[in-house]
Amino acid sequence: MTFTELISLLEKQIKLHKSLYQLALKKTEALKKQDIETLTALMKDEQKHIFAIQQLENNRLHFMRQHGLAEATMTNCIELAEEPERSQLAELYDELSRIIANIKQANDVNRQLTEQSLQFVYLTLDMMTPQAQPMNYNKTNTYEEPFDRSMFESKA
Repeated sequence: MTFTELISLLEKQIKLHKSLYQLALKKTEALKKQDIETLTALMKDEQKHIFAIQQLENNRLHFMRQHGLAEATMTNCIELAEEPERSQLAELYDELSRIIANIKQANDVNRQLTEQSLQFVYLTLDMMTPQAQPMNYNKTNTYEEPFDRSMFESKA
């Protein structure tokens, strides 16, 4: 059995995953600089990459089904391949695994940066809005309604 088509698909996936990793690194820099326009453009590119990766993955699954390997893992394919293809498949599998781990790590950093930015925004908003006055009773034991004070004067 020949795995030439699978090797070609894996090489294309690796190329796209490397490009996706570069986008993740660029997103990290955009998040640090708070550059929303660049971040938006990077996210659009990221969606295109993800769509292309999904198509390649569907092609890989189709190849596997065609050759009766629907339930097989990459390790099984490596074991089934003859020697020139076996070493190629093993190298491609290791490289793809490494790149995916790098993407995961970069995305975790981006998630943390995004969460920190949101926490800062929420903290700033909380500091800008007036706090509710505690319920107080006056000397006659009647409840005094605290007056609501807005941060912005509506009658300007």
